[in-house]
Amino acid sequence: MQRPKIDDKLTLQADFGKTDAICVEVLDNPAAEEGVLLKVMARGPFEQGQQVWIVGRDGSKVGATVENVLTQTVDREVTLSTVLPA
Repeated sequence: MQRPKIDDKLTLQADFGKTDAICVEVLDNPAAEEGVLLKVMARGPFEQGQQVWIVGRDGSKVGATVENVLTQTVDREVTLSTVLPA
């Protein structure tokens, strides 16, 4: 899975099912070597510390941890911490 860009559409899979997300920010994660912080806008009952999957277009999955959730109307700004394979 390639590093997403701003405005890329992502599919997230969590214990409540799949949901679409839009990438709004991509940052290097200083806490993890080769780590990435993704800020996405998504709908769903996300909680800090929750484990989710980022599903690639080819069906591959990369695990991520919800670091922060900020509610804005019906959408939530969710910060995900992950390490993307090269």
